[in-house]
Amino acid sequence: MAMSFLPFDEAALLLHLVDLVLLVSLLELAWLLLRRPAKSRGLLPNLLAGLSLCLALRLGLGGAGLAWVAPCLIAAGVAHLFDLQARRAENFPTPTHAPGQGRPSP
Repeated sequence: MAMSFLPFDEAALLLHLVDLVLLVSLLELAWLLLRRPAKSRGLLPNLLAGLSLCLALRLGLGGAGLAWVAPCLIAAGVAHLFDLQARRAENFPTPTHAPGQGRPSP
């Protein structure tokens, strides 16, 4: 039998790692909204999509049912659609289609 040096089992460790990611993401969101409110509007849908996905992961790993996980996934999808719409409206370059890489300009 292998000796574990961690006080948690793997499932508990995963839960705590996701909690840490959620905490750091929320701190980043708060910092952006307090320090750069005008510039953070473009990042808000992206951050909210990531937070929703992390929350869905946290709830799923914690044993929450579909009634809790599904709304988080739906919120992530809606936030992602808002992000895509904002990028299209403001002509933000996307990672796969940066300016000058073969995509015709409008």
